[in-house]
Amino acid sequence: MKKIFHLILTSLLLNISLLAVAQQDPAKQIDTFIREAMGQHHIPGLAYAVVKDGKIIHQGNYGMANLSWNMPVDSETAFQTASCSKLFAALLLGRLFEEKLLLPEQKLKELLDSIPPQWNEITIKQLASHQSGIAMADFSKASNSKEALELAKKQEMTHEPGTRSFYVSSDYWVLQYIIEQRTGKPYFEALKQYVLEPLGMQHTYVNNNTDNGIRTQHIIPKEAAVYAYQENGYVVSDMQFGKTGYTAGGLYTSITDMAKIAQVLDKGTFLKLETQQLLLTPVALKKEGNGTFGIGFIAQDYQGHKVSGHSGGPALADFVHFDKQKLTFIVLTNQRGFPPYLSFTLASFFIEGLQKPVLPKHM
Repeated sequence: MKKIFHLILTSLLLNISLLAVAQQDPAKQIDTFIREAMGQHHIPGLAYAVVKDGKIIHQGNYGMANLSWNMPVDSETAFQTASCSKLFAALLLGRLFEEKLLLPEQKLKELLDSIPPQWNEITIKQLASHQSGIAMADFSKASNSKEALELAKKQEMTHEPGTRSFYVSSDYWVLQYIIEQRTGKPYFEALKQYVLEPLGMQHTYVNNNTDNGIRTQHIIPKEAAVYAYQENGYVVSDMQFGKTGYTAGGLYTSITDMAKIAQVLDKGTFLKLETQQLLLTPVALKKEGNGTFGIGFIAQDYQGHKVSGHSGGPALADFVHFDKQKLTFIVLTNQRGFPPYLSFTLASFFIEGLQKPVLPKHM
């Protein structure tokens, strides 16, 4: 009898132990969290990746990329990344710095003719870190980068260049014009040459949208449709980015390609260390302190950790890199109506002591 009791007790303790391990298993935590979040926010499709020391240690695909055809998400599904496109622009700028086609401290008066006097001392680094002070223009009126530049020239200055970080600006449209002039190529062709092809990114695209009453754009393989959830149902809710501002937004990419950005940051083989640090470090303001952006990357302190990355949509793409830990959390979705908190929540399953983000009450 005692022997039977001992066996039962041992079995019970083992089951309790296995349950505790299962509860701590990040893969199970991720799966539970993602399924709950997709239900709560009505997310049709989602892909995620966790990258550590240059290796993908967790990756998953959920739901539908397209509700019209019930096309499931897979590792090649191309999601709209919106403002997360700036991460690709950052890598391109890093390569151009190293090729000496552009330099971080180059001033606009050295690169552009017939510009407003207030622009003369603005540097490439200030443009890329949202410190230029150039107010936002209506770039939907521009059909090419030259026209976008002319629109930007007409805008008032919101502040003295280099004295403040201000995200809503014309910085990246001006940058695109400069990149195209210095490389002699349309922006996406330059991106392919310097970034996508060297890194083997085979599922990153732009659609070259030219809406003018009729929607006209290139076909993107395995494109995820973008939705909003309204009045108990889904509607297509796709932001159309013009080709004059692909530096700022409008790239489509797969979870596999986006993970390669994290991998090259960890390995440090794509860019020189000093170049990479420039991208990930907050750019100093002229008068005091630092801004909130590096080159293309948001650079901030998060609960005592140095992190860099970006979000876009606001929640179509979310990329968070914990610099010291070499841990990156990436989530791509096709529903843009909720806060970009998913990646930071994934991080809480891996980084001891990290608190989960607190959502607004209305969410």
